[in-house]
Amino acid sequence: MESDNLDLTAEELKRQRNREASAKYRERNREKFNQRMRDWREANRDKDREHKREHRNRKIANGSPEEVAVIRAAESARTKRSQTRCRDEVYGAYGGYKCNCCNETERMFLSIDHVNNDGAAERKSGKYKSSGSAFYNWLRKNNFPSGYQVLCMNCQVGKYKNGGVCPHQLTLTFKGIYHE
Repeated sequence: MESDNLDLTAEELKRQRNREASAKYRERNREKFNQRMRDWREANRDKDREHKREHRNRKIANGSPEEVAVIRAAESARTKRSQTRCRDEVYGAYGGYKCNCCNETERMFLSIDHVNNDGAAERKSGKYKSSGSAFYNWLRKNNFPSGYQVLCMNCQVGKYKNGGVCPHQLTLTFKGIYHE
């Protein structure tokens, strides 16, 4: 190690010793250091995002095609986990993965329904950017407002075609007359 230091200028040697001392400090005070970094990131959210964006763009620009593919795969997996976590929170807030009408539990069939049948108008109003993940994020950011429920697609389509009432809520009598 000493022989390596002979090749360094005084300024480079000073920087190297500072880096080593900083690394030892971080190791000895790991939790304190981590908390300080969390606090800084929270207080400087925009700077942190910009720094991360620049770092990512440098890695993409300077990386080999294989490295870029690994980066993009990791980003895709992270996005998918984040969207799943958000969707789970939304469904949990509105009663879980179970249709409020027919008790269907197959997740592929379930979605969030606008109780007052005003989904189209709400989307056009620009409350949220689009449907899907943007809608789920909007619900979460707005503390899961009332006016939404979990319905399966059969109940949603039936509700739409039946003037706002799911056919499960109606019973067909033997005379062919619908009663609630």
